[in-house]
Amino acid sequence: MGTKEQDAQERILRATIICIERDGLDATGIREIAREAQVNSAAISYYFRSKEKLIAQALEASLDQAFGHVLLDFDKLVAEGLSIREAFETLLEDIAGNLGRYPRIAHAHFHDALVHQRYDGAAIHRLNAFLEELSRKLAPATAHLTEDKRRIALVQLWSSVSLMSMAPRTFDQFILLDFRTLETRRTWVKQSLRLLFPA
Repeated sequence: MGTKEQDAQERILRATIICIERDGLDATGIREIAREAQVNSAAISYYFRSKEKLIAQALEASLDQAFGHVLLDFDKLVAEGLSIREAFETLLEDIAGNLGRYPRIAHAHFHDALVHQRYDGAAIHRLNAFLEELSRKLAPATAHLTEDKRRIALVQLWSSVSLMSMAPRTFDQFILLDFRTLETRRTWVKQSLRLLFPA
């Protein structure tokens, strides 16, 4: 495939993500995507065959951003000399900094689970595989926990990450959580770490 075709496909995938975040999954259509990508609708059909296949591929690419780099970054931080706890804390601060930035993308990932109670989608599989690998990486530093307790702690932590990613203003009436501020991120991370590490 030529560079021109690859460029068009990448523009269409980026445009799809932009449209989903701007308009929501249900309101994202081929015309909006084509307009955003500056291509005609026929190009989308040519490269991706259907809207469903295009959206699935775009969401899969965003899952790579959501999960793919986190474990690599964790390994890199440990290789650079940080302890497992320090590396995890650094990653949580980074994750917290992105909470609520792309709520419609996060919602799109969990759409089938939230709307149809179907748990066989790519996002659910990737999330569980991610947590499995993360649990394994945290095991040496959380030897005080049984494997089940470590898994429960990770589910508690990632439940809050998931909710805050999809619905960042849920608790505004109770407390304003501005994850753009370092103080809020650090407070949230310190509290979250208590699930896994003794004070």
